Amino acid sequence: MKKVMAQSNMKLQVLILLATTLTISCGQYGEEIAEVFVESGSVAVLPCQMSVPDVHSPAVQWKRENGGEMKTVWRRNRSGMEYRSVGTSVRAYCPQPNFSWGEFSLHLSGVTEKDGGMYHCVVEGMKKHTRKVMLRIVRVSFTPAEVVEGNSMTVSCNITPQPDRVKTTWEVRGSLRATSQSLTFQHVSQKESGSWSCLVNSDKASGKASASLQVKGILNPEDNSKVVYAEVGSSVTLPCVFSSGLFVSSVSWNKVFNAADLSTTFATSSKIFSGLYFESVVEENEGIYKCSGQVEGVRRRSEKMERYIHLVTAQILSSSISEQLSLSCELSNSSRVTHYEWLRLDYGENETQTLSTVQNSPSKVLKIPKGEERHRGGWVCRFYEHQTLLGNATYHQPMMSGLEGMNKSGNNRKIITIIGLTLVALLVFLILLQMYKNHRRRKMIMQYPAMETIVHLASNERERIERSNRKEKECSVDLKSISV
Repeated sequence: MKKVMAQSNMKLQVLILLATTLTISCGQYGEEIAEVFVESGSVAVLPCQMSVPDVHSPAVQWKRENGGEMKTVWRRNRSGMEYRSVGTSVRAYCPQPNFSWGEFSLHLSGVTEKDGGMYHCVVEGMKKHTRKVMLRIVRVSFTPAEVVEGNSMTVSCNITPQPDRVKTTWEVRGSLRATSQSLTFQHVSQKESGSWSCLVNSDKASGKASASLQVKGILNPEDNSKVVYAEVGSSVTLPCVFSSGLFVSSVSWNKVFNAADLSTTFATSSKIFSGLYFESVVEENEGIYKCSGQVEGVRRRSEKMERYIHLVTAQILSSSISEQLSLSCELSNSSRVTHYEWLRLDYGENETQTLSTVQNSPSKVLKIPKGEERHRGGWVCRFYEHQTLLGNATYHQPMMSGLEGMNKSGNNRKIITIIGLTLVALLVFLILLQMYKNHRRRKMIMQYPAMETIVHLASNERERIERSNRKEKECSVDLKSISV
């Protein structure tokens, strides 16, 4: 009998021990710490999910550990009365309609680094349930706050509170970069401008925070690889745009002739937008241009910023071989061009334009089919770098013919004008020569006045004799007629 009772007591102790172990195990599982990464300034949702509550209206309380003490963030008793702390009275709330299916999550809007820490969710019905949530605030920061190109910069991914083990990855302009939590650049360029995202991952959760970086300096172009394509005869502006807020004391443009940077000054300006304008591009404008600006950077220190821009000219040249017209799309530098697209330009009613592709190939030459040499529209050449359109040039047949006719008529007018002016000059010369001869004759006669008198008398005597002879002849004729 005693032996049976001893065995029963032993079984009871084993059952009590198992129950205690299960209780401790369940308690540890119930208090498992959840982890949440939230970007600074956004809305944090602290999860607290349990089974369907055993009472219709349970009491819910959210508390936060603060310096070894527990501070109430949000609370609702069984009567439905809500209580909120002074600091988070507006930002903290729990959607009560979700309580009926065991959802007691806390929503905290506009979170800052001060909101980071350990939170406790306590739900009391027939039983008391507890959940723990670690809220970590993620923020991206730049040092210094105002970044000027050419200077140093540090970008950091701040996590509050800092976890023991976390993986950090940077995403800039959609591409992934290093995994360090902070990055340092000694010479910042415009390539670092844009959106920086910090991706954090731990064993329990992941999060993301982003910030936009604007590097002050020359915004356009971003670097020295800028190429501008311009058709001969068209207008073009080489860009050089500085960031607003920079004090630009002077800007100069130079055309670079060789690697030694032997250059000639083109234009100067002191505006934020300091583009170099060409009213009508010619082939000689092709080359590399440098925009230099003297700006006042951080710590009132004067700094020089510059960009190199390559201007490439484009035009369509025509040639005729065996009575077939060929057009060639000529560029001063075609190193980046991968293929050419030729299009036919037609004009419709109300000066509407229609473009239709006739050739798309790596060849820059288009052979015009016979019968279309005098096409009254035009031909357009587009050149690409893979799928990127670089520029275009246009050929107008009627316009070219008209220009040739204008040149010919202009030359004819010039010839007629020259001939007319020559005849007028010759006539004036002859008149002046005759006047000079008359003047010389008078001058010679004035030197011999007696001779002039003799010549005058002789002339009068001849005239008298001639008159007398004519009268005698008339009289003799009259006498003969009477005698008969």
